[in-house]
Amino acid sequence: MGEGTLCMTGMAGMAGMAGMAGMAGMTGMTGMTADLNQLPLASVGASAHTTEAIVALLLVATLVGLAAQRLRLPYTVALVLVGIGLHSLGWVPSIHLTQDLLMTVFLPALLFEAAIHVPGQDFRRMAPSLLTFAVPGVLVGAFLVALILKLEFFAVDLETPISFQELLLFGTMIAATDPISVVALFKQLGVEQRLAVLVEGESLLNDGTAIVLFGIVLEVVLGGHLNIPGAIMKFAIVALGGILVGAAVGLLASWATSLFDDHLIEIALTVVTAYGAFLVAERIHVSGVLATVVAGILVGNIGKTRGMSPQTRVAVLGFWEYAAFFINSILFLLLGLEVSLTVLADKWLVIVLAWSAVLAARAAAVYLPLPFLARIGQPFDKRSATVLWWGGLRGSLSMVLVLSLPSTIPSRDTLIAMTFGVVILSVVVQGATVSFLLSKLGLIPERSDAMRFLAIRLARLKAIHAKQGAIHEMVDEGARDLPGLKELSRGLEAERTQIVADLAARTNDPEFIKAATLRASAVRRHLREVERDAYKKAHSHNLIDAEDAAQLIALIEEEAGGAHSGAHSDAHGDAPDAPKPRPPVDKID
Repeated sequence: MGEGTLCMTGMAGMAGMAGMAGMAGMTGMTGMTADLNQLPLASVGASAHTTEAIVALLLVATLVGLAAQRLRLPYTVALVLVGIGLHSLGWVPSIHLTQDLLMTVFLPALLFEAAIHVPGQDFRRMAPSLLTFAVPGVLVGAFLVALILKLEFFAVDLETPISFQELLLFGTMIAATDPISVVALFKQLGVEQRLAVLVEGESLLNDGTAIVLFGIVLEVVLGGHLNIPGAIMKFAIVALGGILVGAAVGLLASWATSLFDDHLIEIALTVVTAYGAFLVAERIHVSGVLATVVAGILVGNIGKTRGMSPQTRVAVLGFWEYAAFFINSILFLLLGLEVSLTVLADKWLVIVLAWSAVLAARAAAVYLPLPFLARIGQPFDKRSATVLWWGGLRGSLSMVLVLSLPSTIPSRDTLIAMTFGVVILSVVVQGATVSFLLSKLGLIPERSDAMRFLAIRLARLKAIHAKQGAIHEMVDEGARDLPGLKELSRGLEAERTQIVADLAARTNDPEFIKAATLRASAVRRHLREVERDAYKKAHSHNLIDAEDAAQLIALIEEEAGGAHSGAHSDAHGDAPDAPKPRPPVDKID
C-alpha cells in the first residue's frame, strides 16, 4: 500500500476512477462553503461528498507531505498528527470513517495496489511463513491480547465492566496489521526485498483472517454460542471461497489484458478487477479481502508481465500509485479527525494497558513460530523478526470494525477508546521509530558513492538488455531492415561495453570492492532461497525423503557462514549479476 508521490498532477483523473469503481457518489454536491468546519462530507451511501471538501483534504495532505519531507517525518504519521490537531482546534468537517466507506471504496483499491507489486515467486516461496503469521498468528494474537488485558486489569486493580468475551472481540479487531508507512520506508531505504515481502504479504493476508474472526466472535458476544467445529468450517469456507473468486477474476483479467494494447482500457480493466473481485465475493458471503488480494497478485504477475506492453505497464502502475496516494491521504487525515484527545485522556490507563498487551501478544505471535519455520526451511533471524514485530502497525481496519459494533454491547465506548488509542500510538510511536530500529539492527544497506555507482550501472545494463531483447523480437517479426535499427542496436552494445569497462576500471578500488562484495552477498542470499525452494519441491515430488530434504536445507545454512570466500571475484569481469550481452542486429543470422 505505497504512499505514492506528492505531486498533484492528474488529480482530475481520480474522478474517472471513482466512477468506474463505484465511487460516483463522491462527486455530488451537498453544499458549498469556504469554512472547513462546515464542509458537509457525509458518509458513503447517505449523501454525496462535496468537491470542496475533497480538494481541501488533498490540499492539506499535499502541504503535510511537503512539510513531512523537510522534517523527515513519515507521511502517514504526519497526516494523523495534523488530523488530530484539526480536530482539537475545532476544524472538524462532518466526515466519518464508516464501514461502507472503507470496505467498499478504500480497502479494495489499497489491497489491489499493494498486491500487484508483490513478486509472485517470492510470495510462493514464503507462503508457509506468511500463512503461519496470518492465520494461527492472528488467532493466537487475538486470544493473548484478551488474556494479557485481563491479567493487567487484575494486576493494577482496575475496575472495568469489560468481559473476557468483549476483550477477545477487541483482540480480533486489533489483530490486522496495516504497515503502509513501514513498507514505504522499506522502499525508500532499500531494505532487503525478502523482509518487505514478509511485512506486506502478512498484512494482505491477515486482514481477511481478522475480519472473519471478528464476525465469529461478535456473534458470540451478541448472545450466540461458540461452536468450534462450525466456526472452523465457516472460516475455511469464507477464506477458500474468497481465494477461488479472486483466482477466477484475476486469471480472467490477466487473459483479457493480452487481447488489446490500450493503456486506458487496461487501467479500467484493473479497476473493475479490484472492485469486481471484492463485490462478487462479498455478494456470495466469502472473503472480499482475500479475493482482491489474490486477483491483484495474479494480475501483477501474469497480466502485467505477459499481457501488457511496457508503455501500458507504466501507465497502469502510475495510475494505481496515484490512487493509493489519493486514498491514503484522505484515509489518514480521517483517522486523525476521528480522534478526540479529551476522550483518549479520560481512558489513558486502559489505552496504555491495551497497547502493551497488543505489543506483548504480537511478540509471542512473531517469535514463537520461528523454530517451527526454521525446521520447515523458512528461517528468519531475530533482526527480521524484531522488525516484523515492531513494524506491525494497526490502522484503519481496526477503527472501522470497532465503529461497526452495535450499541447493545455494554462496553462499546471503552472498546472504541481502546482501539483508537492503540491505533494512534501504533502509527505515531512505532511508525516514527521504525527507521531508527532498522538502522540499529543494521538492516539499512550502506549507500556509499561506490554502491550508487555500481547500482546505477547494473540498472542501466538491465535496461540495455531489455531494449536489446525488444529489438530482437522486432527482427524475428521481419523488421531487420527497419531504418536506424542496426545503428540503435550497435549503439546499445557500445554503451554496454563502456559500462563494463567503467566497472572493470574500478576493480582495484577498495570502496568498489566492498560494494561489489555486498552486492554478491545479496545475490548469494537469493540463490540460497532458490536452492532451499528446489529441495522442498524435490521432497514434494517424492524425489527425496523428508530427512534428506532437512539435511540439505541445513547444509545451506551451514555454508551461508562461509559464503564470503569468493565474493571479491564478483567485482571483476562482467558486473555482478549483470545480464549477458546480446549480439547486435547486424550479427544475427
